[in-house]
Amino acid sequence: MARDYYETLGISRDVDKEEIKRAYRRLARKYHPDVNKEPGAEERFKEINRAYEVLSEPEMRARYDRFGEAGVSSGAGAGMPDMGDFSGFAADIFESFFGGMGGFGGQQATRRRTGPVRGQDLRLDLKIDFREAVFGAEKEIRIPHLENCTTCNGSGAKPGTGSKTCGTCSGAGQVRRNTRTPFGNFTQVSVCPTCNGEGQVIEHKCESCGGLGRKQETKKLKISIPAGVDSGNTLRVSKEGDAGQKG
Repeated sequence: MARDYYETLGISRDVDKEEIKRAYRRLARKYHPDVNKEPGAEERFKEINRAYEVLSEPEMRARYDRFGEAGVSSGAGAGMPDMGDFSGFAADIFESFFGGMGGFGGQQATRRRTGPVRGQDLRLDLKIDFREAVFGAEKEIRIPHLENCTTCNGSGAKPGTGSKTCGTCSGAGQVRRNTRTPFGNFTQVSVCPTCNGEGQVIEHKCESCGGLGRKQETKKLKISIPAGVDSGNTLRVSKEGDAGQKG
């Protein structure tokens, strides 16, 4: 006779999904083959996995409550996950965000941009195994991101040179176009296409970064994964995003 899944997890039949998850984690941590080498631990772990697989899904749980094991023995829930693959539990467990708020409004800008612009956030989806999800881990990742150009210190200008007032917009960062129509005169304001709203243009571009002030680099970063993370959790790491502009 098959063991009752609620009994397997040590819970009552009226518990909610969160209580089921907590019970599963507690038992999985105790009986996982990488942790528990006692005889029968692996088989017990399989039973726990099967019980959680059924009871954590509302539709499967409803069928099990009504028909027992027969209601979930074929089709949904028939395939047991491989012992080394806990993708349903721990794959893509968090998205990593690095740095501050990013960017600025492009075509809608109507005034000269004079202050610093913060760099873009970076996001990384990371897969970890069951043991790392339960006990936590240190991970080293490689991140492609934008760094300030060390040749021009982020100015975009060739060392020893500078910038000058944009001749197209006279330093305003925007251009106006007047249109005469039968209904009157209309003025359209848009970002200056020459200086891209900066009001200044670089006379001689930095050869190292092509005048952008930033270069694409790849760096290594160590992150600490806390114990007990779950699929979809987010870990934020500050000051590790793209370099900003103008400081």
